[in-house]
Amino acid sequence: GSGVRTICRESSQKEQLLSEQVKKYLVEIIRKEAALGVVVRSIVVHRDGRVWQSERDGMRKALAALKAEGAVAPDATITILEVWKSSIVPLRLFEVTGGNGSRPFVANPQVGSYHVINGVEGYLCATGRAFPRQGTVQPLHVRYVEGSLPFEDCLEDLYSLTALTWTRPEDCTRYPITIKLTDRRLGEDASDYDADALEFDEAEEVVT
Repeated sequence: GSGVRTICRESSQKEQLLSEQVKKYLVEIIRKEAALGVVVRSIVVHRDGRVWQSERDGMRKALAALKAEGAVAPDATITILEVWKSSIVPLRLFEVTGGNGSRPFVANPQVGSYHVINGVEGYLCATGRAFPRQGTVQPLHVRYVEGSLPFEDCLEDLYSLTALTWTRPEDCTRYPITIKLTDRRLGEDASDYDADALEFDEAEEVVT
């Protein structure tokens, strides 16, 4: 967790950020990474919901500016993913065993299972049968917007980020830590909250 950084900035844009906004914020973040001596070659953006054209333009501009100043590798690339908490076209995955004369057994898919629809639309099971949770798994809908990294590699990376369940290490979470931390920071900055409850409530839930 020591290598994780969150930056919050106020904006009058409710949903669709301006191109120059995105450029400014992304350049700020990557510059701080480069200052640590990291050679940045691949940048992956996880957009919570829809990414707008102005935001895509801003990301491209940021990458060009960073290359021009030498903050990233000359061949650095940027890949953009949309991560949808709820999908217009939901998909349910199951694992069926048995058959051939025996009664088929239908169960939740194993955690980490995924299904790519058409090369740019995928569904990832960040929760699954390895954990004792009730109900049917609701896969995370991920859309590949643009970039150079293979989509399956992006899904693998996304799944690894869902495994960072720092507040509940014995459990799983549906969302990658990138989205989860952003929601948490936005909740802290946008509203009043109980600091003690935020710090201690989840920790107490894991005590047995």
